[in-house]
Amino acid sequence: HQNAENVRLQVPTTHIRSRPSSRGDERGHDSIQEKFFQPRFTQVPEDIIIEEGRFCRLDFKVSGLPTPDVMWYQNGRMVHQDQFHKMIVSEKGFHSFIFEAVKSSDAGTYECVAVNRAGESSFAVKVEVIAKEHHMPPTFIFKPQSKKVFEGDTARLECQISAIPTPRIYWKRNNEMVQYNTDRISLLHDNTGRICLLIHNANKKDAGWYTVSAVNGAGVATCHARLEVATHANKPIPAPKQLRVRPTFSKYLALNGRGLDVKQAFSPEGEFQRLAEQSGLYESDEL
Repeated sequence: HQNAENVRLQVPTTHIRSRPSSRGDERGHDSIQEKFFQPRFTQVPEDIIIEEGRFCRLDFKVSGLPTPDVMWYQNGRMVHQDQFHKMIVSEKGFHSFIFEAVKSSDAGTYECVAVNRAGESSFAVKVEVIAKEHHMPPTFIFKPQSKKVFEGDTARLECQISAIPTPRIYWKRNNEMVQYNTDRISLLHDNTGRICLLIHNANKKDAGWYTVSAVNGAGVATCHARLEVATHANKPIPAPKQLRVRPTFSKYLALNGRGLDVKQAFSPEGEFQRLAEQSGLYESDEL
């Protein structure tokens, strides 16, 4: 009963066996006492959840005298070594159970049993295998198009990306990261992969080449588009400033205001013609 309790608590049990002395003395009754220790696990692995196709290693340490033999059972059936399952023993009682590439059939409860002449000991560990996530690099369903907007308008650069898992999105303007999630620039997206860079109240500084990059564990996709910001053609021209006319005190302007033709009265042509007729002189053709 005590031995059974020790097995349950993994308490090492000492067995003593006598064997004849190799010296072959006359009495033959002298003997050497040989000790045996039941196997005991001093380090065991924890339950594990792992993705299908990945490498898995279960490490543990067992002691005992003589060195115990170790066996593995999956759901009650013994596991044998093959190209996908390896059992490695190193110095000082360290053991490893290796799965080269975990398969869905490897899921279950594993029991490790260590046995020697003094008894046996065991522990159990659960291995849960989850289906391998399908990875797909980002691809553009439709790409952002170059656009022209006017100052003060709202610019929208839109595209749609397909990828598994969902990629991280980066926008650059002329090779500089765009600071969005601000009052004027924001980034919108939905579950279908549609992405929109929204620029409110566009100005000349927003013009340039925009680059959108989508990145996930399977790859990278990049696309470019140009944004032009123009000035409105029908922008109203400011009215010319009216000139203030200063009052004049010209005597000729005063005479004109009274109905007299000052220009006609002082015309040089009329004066020369009158003098020529009185003197009998005429204009020469040689002049």
